[in-house]
Amino acid sequence: MRRTSLLITSLVLACALPALAQTPPGSDPAIPPAPKPAPTMVGPIPPILAPGRVLLGTKDVMRHIVNPAAEAFWARSGEVDDEGGAHDRVSKDDENWKITLDSAAQMVEAGNLLQMEGRARDPNGPWMKYAIQLTNAGLAGMTAAQAKNHDKTNDAGSAMYDACYGCHGRYIVRPKDSLYTHDIDKDLKDAGVKPPK
Repeated sequence: MRRTSLLITSLVLACALPALAQTPPGSDPAIPPAPKPAPTMVGPIPPILAPGRVLLGTKDVMRHIVNPAAEAFWARSGEVDDEGGAHDRVSKDDENWKITLDSAAQMVEAGNLLQMEGRARDPNGPWMKYAIQLTNAGLAGMTAAQAKNHDKTNDAGSAMYDACYGCHGRYIVRPKDSLYTHDIDKDLKDAGVKPPK
């Protein structure tokens, strides 16, 4: 009886194995389909953006990064004179000191962005000097803001202004009859810097 039971089991398995072998993969819900092989790589996938790539032109860096950061810093440093007298603009509370710090940090990086290949007008000329001055002024502004130092904040704001003013006087072409150009020419001459042609 036992021998007969084994024989029947062997016959059943022998008949069922060819049928299972002919079942296409994935057609039996009890058996998951074999995973598809990964496609072969031809080469490495290139990065979407290469590091250090210039994305914005100089005018957009000025318009969207430098100008807002400088204006935010200057609004919280120095003093403004009007018919009512001199008004100190240095930050008086933590919220405004944070804005001063953030805007100074933006100026640090803005000077760096202006030094990048693709933005620097003359990498071996005054452009780099002004960009480095802007970064250094931003670093001084960060230090002053962290210390909540009134006088150093004013000094940093002046240094930022000087870097911007000198660079604009050298690189922004203006009509000959522009009062701004004439004033810059005089200031640059007084500072011992050759005015732009």
